[in-house]
Amino acid sequence: MYKILVPVDGSEPASRAVKEAVVIAEGKEHTEITLMYVSPSPVYYPYFATVGPSIEADVKEVEEKEGNKLLDSIIEKESANTKAAFRKKHLYGIAAKEICDYANDTKQDMIVMGNRGLGAFGQVILGSVSNKVLNLAHCPVLIVK
Repeated sequence: MYKILVPVDGSEPASRAVKEAVVIAEGKEHTEITLMYVSPSPVYYPYFATVGPSIEADVKEVEEKEGNKLLDSIIEKESANTKAAFRKKHLYGIAAKEICDYANDTKQDMIVMGNRGLGAFGQVILGSVSNKVLNLAHCPVLIVK
């Protein structure tokens, strides 16, 4: 089984990365494409520490719902274009670290991701997450422009 991890965030570069992963999957016998959405942990928002855990639980619930909605819509749209099996994974934390840890722990053969996402500095040539993944990953990384 050839495993491809595709981190997504709803951006156009992430959408192109999914399409590229589907093209790569067609050249392989048995392929599994895991779409990953990483939500920032509420711990990283200083405001939540002051208002308590109930707000953190509410934020996680909304993030989980929105993340799964995005992943499900991509799978629904792209599964018709490939024989590859799709999986989805929603994690919380620092995106680059979560992506690399998951890829390593699950022995992914490749990471395919967009060159930049929805972050505040979207005009940067290579986004900070893709740059970190490129430098930290233990498997090949394909950055899709």
